[in-house]
Amino acid sequence: MTTSTYLLRIRLPDQPGVLGRVASALGSAGADIDSIVVVDRAAEYAVDDLVVTLPVAALADRLVSAAASVPGVIVETVQRHHGRLRMHDDLALLDAAASSADPLATLITGIPALLHASYGLMVMESSGDATIVAATPSAPDSRCRAGWLPLDQPRELAATDVWEDPTAAGPDCELAGVPFRGASAIVLGRIGGPAFRPAELTRLSHLSRVAQALLPA
Repeated sequence: MTTSTYLLRIRLPDQPGVLGRVASALGSAGADIDSIVVVDRAAEYAVDDLVVTLPVAALADRLVSAAASVPGVIVETVQRHHGRLRMHDDLALLDAAASSADPLATLITGIPALLHASYGLMVMESSGDATIVAATPSAPDSRCRAGWLPLDQPRELAATDVWEDPTAAGPDCELAGVPFRGASAIVLGRIGGPAFRPAELTRLSHLSRVAQALLPA
């Protein structure tokens, strides 16, 4: 049977058994869970990303209704998912980049799938000009603004920070950036959201720091 794959981000009370009840509700709605990762955690709640499949004719609204039927669960976003199902490929990506003939391109191509982003790019500023030095095929082909680099820490960005034409970012796009070697930065875009959580920014920062140590200058 042909299926469609979705990425479901949910906020749920940090209580025993809640995730199991969500899984049961999704199963009753005809969905199969392929993978789960904890995106963020606070004192009273956790935020999880679930990659789930549905029969191709089924509506994604079925996922939202099923998850939200569990008391205390909030569905933040649901969107079609086209990336890999493995969610913890960080070391594999770093190893592939280190052995690649084009390390930066390999790194930038792989990071969006790890963090469920729509695209990624690396921007470098030099002599008052911002240049894209590596990008995924889906990244905007538009001129970057100068003046926002270097970044002092991982943070969310606005389209007006990065591009001269902010509409280049894409509709309802959430952006995040992390420092990379001096006046360069890795930028991720997530069209349609959700916003990047602090834990995701931390993960991206760790990837960047290890990549800087492993990859040739």
